[in-house]
Amino acid sequence: MHKQVLIVDDEETLTWSLAKSLAVDRDTYEVTVVNSGEDALPLLKGTAFDVVVLDIRLPGMNGLDVLMKVKEKSPATKVIMMTAYGSSEIKARAKARGSLFYIEKPFEIDQLRELIFKALKEGSSKGFDGSITGLQLPDLIQMNCLSQVTTALYVRKGSREGCIYFEDGQITHAQIGANEGEEALFSILSWSSGSFRFVGGAKAPGRTISTNWEYLLIEGMRKADEMGLALEQGDGVEEGDVAPIDEPTRIAVKNISSLPECTGIAVVTSDNEVLYQSGGIGGDIDLPFVAKFFLDIAEGMGSLMESTPRKVSFIDLSRLVMVYPFKIYVMILVFSRASLPQETASAIERVISRYQI
Repeated sequence: MHKQVLIVDDEETLTWSLAKSLAVDRDTYEVTVVNSGEDALPLLKGTAFDVVVLDIRLPGMNGLDVLMKVKEKSPATKVIMMTAYGSSEIKARAKARGSLFYIEKPFEIDQLRELIFKALKEGSSKGFDGSITGLQLPDLIQMNCLSQVTTALYVRKGSREGCIYFEDGQITHAQIGANEGEEALFSILSWSSGSFRFVGGAKAPGRTISTNWEYLLIEGMRKADEMGLALEQGDGVEEGDVAPIDEPTRIAVKNISSLPECTGIAVVTSDNEVLYQSGGIGGDIDLPFVAKFFLDIAEGMGSLMESTPRKVSFIDLSRLVMVYPFKIYVMILVFSRASLPQETASAIERVISRYQI
């Protein structure tokens, strides 16, 4: 059976030209064209399209509305967005991570043919479940920004929920717990799965983000790539395990815990209360004693030097123990070996520096 491709664009000359040019691939797929979102709806109800080529700026029912209908009916359907807006870099990055493909007008017919063949060959990718399914967060954010809508996007993973606000196509505010602004946006972007919902017309309680959305998406994906740690994406630690601590500390714990050499991690208050521990670290090390020992050293050295120590390390039974002051806590890390590879040590320093503020 032939694959089915639907093209939706209000330029009749363009759709006619595309249908005629793509007919050379009739042995592989059949092409149907319509010139409005409203005309696409009955076809979407009656036919299981494998690929939908969709202009983002349609009169009446816009491209985002059509996309929602496509994904509601068939999450596995691949969508190629035709747009004259947005940078090629962010389109390329988002395309690589999600179920959407992007092609910028004007384009050559061979470029579109190549994308259609690629979309037909790809299997379904994991994504977020909601009013649209099978998408990645960069897809959702880019679609909202390109459509210049004002809305709030609520994203949930387990017991954690974050919110991203859009106004006239720009990201104005993001919040997760007590964390807000760009850092909150980057935290939400690091989640690889979850659920979401839109609240149309909702405006942010205040503006904490003024940076261009394209830069924010690129930077958010760059940060995740740079970290290269599984738990940067919110996976691997049971939800609720680190609830007593703030969001930046939670993320730092999750990142460091993901390192293969790390066998245990604990967060202790200055009053020696253990807020979080993993890997049986509490059975191997007297956590309150180590935390108090570190604080005593820091206080003693602070009276002799201009600055207190950033960390204290010692070897215990061929294991490396590292103790850091982290925000208002003491963070204790245990590793399976006495010395760490340079890349691991550098990753720890990046995490501590990044989330210390």
